[in-house]
Amino acid sequence: GIIMILDLTTMLTPDHPMIAWAKTKENPHIAMGHVGTHLDTYEKTKIPLEYFRSRGVLFQVVGIGEVTEADIDLTKVQAGDFVLFRTGRSEEYAYGEKEYFPNHPKLSLSLIEKLVEKQIHFIGVDCPGIREHEEHQQADRFCERHGVYVIENLKNLSGITSETFTVYTMWLEDAQMTGLRCRVLAEMK
Repeated sequence: GIIMILDLTTMLTPDHPMIAWAKTKENPHIAMGHVGTHLDTYEKTKIPLEYFRSRGVLFQVVGIGEVTEADIDLTKVQAGDFVLFRTGRSEEYAYGEKEYFPNHPKLSLSLIEKLVEKQIHFIGVDCPGIREHEEHQQADRFCERHGVYVIENLKNLSGITSETFTVYTMWLEDAQMTGLRCRVLAEMK
């Protein structure tokens, strides 16, 4: 069978408005880790290397403001999975447009807990986060303390057409950064 590789990464050019935004911050180095596709690591835990390859599970949740367990089939989720939520936000607005950020789709707190209980590797979203405002960092920290990492600002989730696929995630460790920019690829057979 033919293997297809799909890049799920939001890549930024040097003149992207979000790069300019990061440069205005008190600590531009740390801010840079939170632009484009990145994983949040506020607790600075060591991400296990075997997380680089995960079985992928994609849930179509376009049009749902707050995704709950009732909206998806949790029986499809296994330990070690990279669970992706296609909210459609990155298809509706380009990353960095002002409409991209406010009132973005989110996951309910109980759904986040259920995903963490399943001992997955990653939760991935094509929007700015799994929660909003002060709950954003709290949710990311909760996940990280349980060995689950949240990856934000993915794109091209509409291109995943296969029920079973593998997700490859690459990141660079950084002792100071609370967000690690990463590359995320889906491999479909």
